[in-house]
Amino acid sequence: MFDFQKFYTGLLARTDYFDNYWEQFPTGRFLFKDKTLPLLELNAAEKDAHGLSNTLAVICRDGADRDYTGVLLTLLDENWHRSEEDIVSVLEMIKDPDSADKLYEVAIHVPDYDDMRALAKKCMWALSAIGTPRAIEKLKMLQRSTDSIISENATFQLEQVVKNP
Repeated sequence: MFDFQKFYTGLLARTDYFDNYWEQFPTGRFLFKDKTLPLLELNAAEKDAHGLSNTLAVICRDGADRDYTGVLLTLLDENWHRSEEDIVSVLEMIKDPDSADKLYEVAIHVPDYDDMRALAKKCMWALSAIGTPRAIEKLKMLQRSTDSIISENATFQLEQVVKNP
């Protein structure tokens, strides 16, 4: 039987990132929601950046649903961590229409270190995955950006939404 707490504790403590640690994690979806959602909330409450990055890794593997949206959106407003891209990836997985406004907001506020607009691109992928009229409108707004990288990527994502409605 898989011991989630032992796995998570080992994940937090590990230093060899080239080991095969993740091979022991069971395949399936939503096997550990009863553990990952409270962990995510605890990481946010305690402003635990290391715990947050590891919890997000587990969530990416186990899955997430709309129950996670609120805490993830709140985390996007915080500046004590550097997990924005992982948070956006989870929001893309969830496809919650309630995240469209925040994804747009994050996309237009490009961090100084993000010359290639990786975070904005991830936000656009998530908006495309959501695919609602509001998300599409946000992509159209990004398409009008004076930032050529953002504009070009928004155009690409709009084309994907049209191809794969």
